[in-house]
Amino acid sequence: MRILITGAGGLLGGRLCELLAREHDVTGVIRRQDAPDGIRSRAADLADEAAVAEVLRLERPDAVIHAAALADADICEREPDRARRDNVVATTLVASACGRTDVRLIAISTDLVFDGTRALSDETTAPAPQMEYGRSKLEAEAATEAMCPGAAILRIGLLCGRGHGARRTASEALAFRLRRGEPVTLYEDEWRTPLGSDSVAHAVSAVLKRPDAKGIFHIAGAERLSRVRLGERVAAVLGLDASLIRRAPQRSHQGAPRPADVSLDVARARSELGWRPGPLDDAIREGRIEGTTSAAP
Repeated sequence: MRILITGAGGLLGGRLCELLAREHDVTGVIRRQDAPDGIRSRAADLADEAAVAEVLRLERPDAVIHAAALADADICEREPDRARRDNVVATTLVASACGRTDVRLIAISTDLVFDGTRALSDETTAPAPQMEYGRSKLEAEAATEAMCPGAAILRIGLLCGRGHGARRTASEALAFRLRRGEPVTLYEDEWRTPLGSDSVAHAVSAVLKRPDAKGIFHIAGAERLSRVRLGERVAAVLGLDASLIRRAPQRSHQGAPRPADVSLDVARARSELGWRPGPLDDAIREGRIEGTTSAAP
């Protein structure tokens, strides 16, 4: 299958390129950062309608995986116009182009569309994002459904395991600091369902194999963990010093608003896609050791 993956220079998009290229003919769409070695790529500004149309015309993909996003929550909060351009306008144009040309679309979204007031939200739970990043992604979901009704939207839990590019996954960021002997302050009352990038790739593959799979699917890990418990898990799996981890309440956070509990229920993906998240410990072991900067939100 010919697959076009946007955000190929980014944390998740680049890793999806590496993993899906094992079975498919993959081309990555990049803007500022390079795609992984060995991945054919095209540069394009996805907020430019003509550029989007040209990429699809040249590549003629069977499916588009739209992973491009401005995912830094603090930047989105400070620069809402930029967040809207990168997350809403670009998604609208990609979805519109796929809808017009009858190309299969899988759009990547986030658990941060929820307000954090309940555990294990499923696809029927009403979103109510508390941060600009989540608001822009929720608007992007609506645009995807309107412009490309047959699209699948994957809301992804906290990304762990091996990433690509300048940013780190959550587990990579923790491991990097603990290896350097740096203290790490983590919230004891913020809950997520972390999963590895390979599990996201398996979910994408499961959707591609089912032409009738559409709408929103929650794709997240099997375990609901606090940020502190995730840090302790990373330390235990990698043999690092857990005494460097400091506990703190979420109310001490400064920066973009953070919902307390955006853990996800993945029953729909399990039943309709036959998908299962891989073991979190395996994902943690696969993370990069160095060479990256800021972490996933």
